[in-house]
This record gives sequence, structure tokens and C-alpha cells, in this order.
Amino acid sequence: MNKNQINQKEMYETVISFLDANSALWSSIAKVGEFKNEFSGFVAQINDAQYAQQQAQVFLGKNKTQLKSTVAQKADILNDSLEAFALVTGNDKLAGQMASTYSDLNRMRNADFIPAVKLIIAAAEENLDVLTAEYGVTAQQVEDLKTDLDDFLTLNGQPRAYRVASVQATKDLELLFGKAKVALEKLDKVMSIFKRRDVNFYNGYQAARVLVGN
Repeated sequence: MNKNQINQKEMYETVISFLDANSALWSSIAKVGEFKNEFSGFVAQINDAQYAQQQAQVFLGKNKTQLKSTVAQKADILNDSLEAFALVTGNDKLAGQMASTYSDLNRMRNADFIPAVKLIIAAAEENLDVLTAEYGVTAQQVEDLKTDLDDFLTLNGQPRAYRVASVQATKDLELLFGKAKVALEKLDKVMSIFKRRDVNFYNGYQAARVLVGN
């Protein structure tokens, strides 16, 4: 995220906080709520894309040993949930595949380690709905593991397996900032209702809309 985007995001969040704090003043006007919810949704997606971008860059400065340990830890957390799921559902094959501990994974040769982690990722994605609903697994955990494995592959001079990379997150951010800008402009138009009806509230909204730091 560049400096201009950071400043825009801070302004967006200030606008949302101001509207949330003064909801009693606008909640009776459905169009304000509609545009505010649309705008808030894009800001939430911007936060998600920013996190993905940061995760894709975080491996810089890590060495192979540290990163392998991180991948093994995250993979072990997922395969524990997958093993429990397999045991409950009577899937003996999957239970056997997910029986490795952190130590087992971390001690593997890279030639065995990488396929083992990919198998865990594939099983998690295949069963993600039930793992999320019943075993406390989140989609973000799987994405984090994919990102770290990609970074481990990069440090070992191998092509990334999943392309969970900063480039895609950066493109997502550019698109989302454009959508948020359009949604905020719609919100500006409907907020003109308060220009004379409630001058203090309107001026407060305009103050929240000021983009600083550029």
C-alpha cells in the first residue's frame, strides 16, 4: 500500500467512525444507510487486501530454517484439525495422511516436506466448509500457510505453488480504492440533506472527509 492509499484509508475509516458515532442523526434516512454500508464493505475489503499484501511480503529477512519451522507449525495446526475431522467421519486414509506432528514435518527433507504441506493445504481446502463450521479452522489460516509455503519455495529457488503474492494484492487494492471512492461520492451527495438541517453534523462529516498527509 502506497502513501496516498494509506492516507485515503485513514480518511475512509475516519468517515465510518464519525457516521457510526452519530448514527442516531441519519439512521432514519435509508439512502444514507445504503450508501454507508456499501462504502463500509469496500473499506473492509481494502483491509483484507492490505493484510494479504503484507503477508506476501513478510518473508523478506527470514532464513530458510526459520521459515520452514513457521510452515511446519501452521501445517501442524491444520492437520490436527483435519485428523480430528477424519477420525470423526471414519476416513482412515485421511487420518493417516494427517498424522504427522510438527517435529515430523520439520525434520523432513525438503523433497518430502513440500508435498506433505501441499497435501495438507489441498485437504483443508477440500473440506474447508465443515472445518470452518465445526473445527475452528478459518480460510485465512489456509491462505497464510499457502503464502508461507510460497515464500519457502522462493527462498529455495523454486517456483511459487499458489501465487499468493503481493502483486495480486496490489491490483486488488487499486480496484477496491476505486470502488470505495465512487461509493463515498454517492454518500457525499445524500449527506447534502444535512447542509441546512443539521449544520454541525454536516460540518463534522466534511471534516472527517478531509484527506491529510499527501
